[in-house]
Amino acid sequence: MPGLDRDAVELRAVAPLIVAETRALLGPALLVSNGTETIAITSAELVRSWDTAQLAIALALDGATSVPVAAGSLGHRAGIALLELAGPVVAGPDVAPLDIGSVCATVDTRGAPAALVTIGPGEGARFARAVAPVDVDHVDGDGIYDQVMWLASPREPADGDASVEGATLFAWFPPDPVLGRPRELLALAIAYPYRQRIFQPRAAPVIAELVGLDDLGRALITAAPVPERPELHDVTGEVETRAEHEEPPP
Repeated sequence: MPGLDRDAVELRAVAPLIVAETRALLGPALLVSNGTETIAITSAELVRSWDTAQLAIALALDGATSVPVAAGSLGHRAGIALLELAGPVVAGPDVAPLDIGSVCATVDTRGAPAALVTIGPGEGARFARAVAPVDVDHVDGDGIYDQVMWLASPREPADGDASVEGATLFAWFPPDPVLGRPRELLALAIAYPYRQRIFQPRAAPVIAELVGLDDLGRALITAAPVPERPELHDVTGEVETRAEHEEPPP
């Protein structure tokens, strides 16, 4: 698919979510950082039957190193799980967190090339990262749903049976000369299987429903505190009240 780079470094933010004791793969999770804080986000279905203390994020595709999951919670948006990690995540050749500045505030790809990125079994005991190009459409629900739904349809027939639970939707946005913006690769949404099978905006059946990443902003909003401004110290403080005939203190 033109404009889609399957080897882009940003895709390393999609990491294996595993069972800590056995290193068994549960699915993908998106790692996003703000300052020194990193959080993982995935489909709630992947972690529903697990105690979060049993889970970890693999930091290499061979599963040799990992960071435990310290706590988990459901996001404000249905189908999303937020995972707090027990330690820092150091970028490596296989896994590297995505900066929160590379997370898009909307699921709308605006026609840019897009793909679902997931993790599956690889050769031997390794995991493998898979990239499935998709077309993204929105439907208003026709009175069936209150909210607009975003749906992903595969561009290649071989991806029609792809496992999309917890996959991340990325879009490769071209440069915008008017706004002076360079080419960008942004994460837009988390996917889970589209089971209703009510809508089919394209010839290929829809494989995923998409949920935006709004919850990441809430989870990481206090992770990088605003630097203190020392120049304000000279003009702030307690205001003293004096009578008009009193002289100010020396």
